[in-house]
Parts: sequence; structure tokens; C-alpha cells
Amino acid sequence: MLIIGPVLVPFMLFKGLSYSQIMLLQSISAVSVIVFEVPTGAIADKFSRRISLFLSGWFCASGLILYIAFESFYLFAVAEILFGLGLTLMSGADSAIIYETLVKQGRKKDYQRIEGRAQFYIFLGQAFGSVISGFLYKYNPFLPFWISVVNIMVATFLALGFIEVTRERSEHHYWKHIFLSFGVAVKTPRILWAVCCAALMGFVIRVGYWLYQPYFAAVDLDVAWYGVIFFGFNIVAAFSSHTLVARFSNTRPRKILLTLGMLMSMSFLLPILFMAKWAIALIALQQIVRGLYRPVMRFYVNHQVQDSHRATVISTVSLVANLSFAILSPFVGMLLDLQGTTVSYTFVGLVATIGTLLLYLLRKRQKLVAEQV
Repeated sequence: MLIIGPVLVPFMLFKGLSYSQIMLLQSISAVSVIVFEVPTGAIADKFSRRISLFLSGWFCASGLILYIAFESFYLFAVAEILFGLGLTLMSGADSAIIYETLVKQGRKKDYQRIEGRAQFYIFLGQAFGSVISGFLYKYNPFLPFWISVVNIMVATFLALGFIEVTRERSEHHYWKHIFLSFGVAVKTPRILWAVCCAALMGFVIRVGYWLYQPYFAAVDLDVAWYGVIFFGFNIVAAFSSHTLVARFSNTRPRKILLTLGMLMSMSFLLPILFMAKWAIALIALQQIVRGLYRPVMRFYVNHQVQDSHRATVISTVSLVANLSFAILSPFVGMLLDLQGTTVSYTFVGLVATIGTLLLYLLRKRQKLVAEQV
């Protein structure tokens, strides 16, 4: 569990980075995820999901240590690449283990609920970690980062204890397996819609985190209170993943995902109308999305593909999300440096609004085509 969320942007500013440099680093991280995402998903499919998770922890911890030890933009870029590699080794493998175990037990319908419960405990842990993070940072900026490194390593060794069920494995060679999985994503209309949705949500959800601190600074919120705000954010996300996932488990996933797109739009456009400390509560709408998006999207994708391609297709969806973030995030960083918080929030809010409308129209078109077949 990482507790650096509330103080990561202040820490990077403390290290001498501008907003443009911060977002460029995040773009580098996203590009590294794009490069590694599908190959590491294929490793999980063809070899071992457990080993994939174990290696993930080592790379993530190494990236954090580079941030702690150095003050060079170029070394920070290396850290982001390592962190990106670690995230890709985890992506797809974790949800694939859960889903396949439930299928073997005849409990496939429980996937959303169990994934949501796992998210609930993660958010709850992050909530309590966030409370102390801001105060630890004010005492010593490096403390939250060292604690996070220790937490990662503990989780890394716990991953070795996971048990993988016997499953169908791809009989194709590595690269052929990857291309076949891409074919599944492109030729399956529902997966193609999920890919387009991931392109939108991957950008707006991820960039939302990097826009918290500029808004906090704009309304003159002291850094010590960032952790308290993040506590509230994580409690909302925990409620969303625990209660709302169960509440809407019988609702069509695409309908839920479209609603989440509109919530993201509101979370950017409404706060800039007021620019006040209390309006931070409106940004908390993003936490509802944060809690619901992963279990709903993962269930939606898992339900469409076979075991042999599952982790790779999930990774493909994640790849597209990172591609959109890699392309647009440097532009948001420049907007922050040149135009400020209000313009940046307006831009992201409009992207969320227009993107959600286009997803709705694509959904309608796919339904019409399906009815004509």
C-alpha cells in the first residue's frame, strides 16, 4: 500500500520540478507502460501470474528509491520507466487470478463484488495512511516514501503465496499470441467499445490526481491538510467500491461506465465555478468513479474473452488508457504552467463531456448494427 498520494506532487515540486516536467514524467511513465503492457500480460498468460506480481513489486520499489535518493530529471525518468514496468507486470495478472479462481468455483457472478471488496480494503488502508502522510511529510518529506517502499516489499513476498488454478494456456508462440489477442480486441464490438472507453477514462481519471494539488494551492490549503482531504477521498472511493459495486451489480456495465464519464465531467467543471475550499467536496465525485471503474470495466472485459487471452486483452485495454494519457498529459502540464488551474480544469472537463457523448453514440451505433445482423 502506497501512502504517498497526498504528497507526491508537493514532493516533486520540492525536488525542483515544474508542472510541465511533472506531467512529462507521467507521460514517460505512460509510454513505458505502453511498451511493456501487452508483453508483460502475455508473460502472465503463458507462464505465471504469481511471478509476474512478484517482479512487479521489485520494479515499483526500485522506482521509488530513485525518487528518494536523487534530484535529476533524467533519473526520475528512469524511475518512472521502472515504475511503469512494475505496474504492467501487475496489470491483468491480479484480476485474471481472481476471475479464473471464481470461474473454477462456479462463482463468476461474484467477481464484481469481490473485486469491489478488494478495492474497498485498499482504499480504506490508503485513507488511514493518508491522514498521517501529510503530517509525516511536513516533518520529513522522505518518510512517506520509505514507508511505501516497505509496504511494497511486504506485498511482493505475499504474492509468492498465491495459488494459480489450472487453466487453458495459449498454444501459440509469444508474439503470435500477442497479435491474436489484439485481434480479439479489434474484432469484438464490446471489447472495441471498452478500448474507446478506456482511452477516455484512462486520461481523465489519471490526470485528475495530478490536478488535485494545483486546486488545493489555488484555494490556499496548507499541505499538512492534504492527507486529511485524501482520507475523505479514499473513504468515498471505499464506499463506492464496497457498496455501489454491489448495488449496481445487475446494471449493464456500459450504462454504468457512461454514467461514470459524466461524473468525471462534473468533477472538473463544477469546482472551477466556485474556487473555494468547500468546493473540494465536488472533486470527490472522482472518487466515486475511482471505486467503480476498475471492477466494472474488468468484469465487462473478462466476460468477453477466453482464459488463454484474458490477461493480454485486459492489458491491451490498459495500454490504450495509457496511450491517451501519454499524449494529453504534457499538454495539461503546459496549461498549468502557462494558463493556470481554471483553464486546465475546463479543458479536462470538456474532454470528459465530449468523450462520454461519443461513447454513447458509438454504443447506439453498435446496437443498431447488431440488430440488423
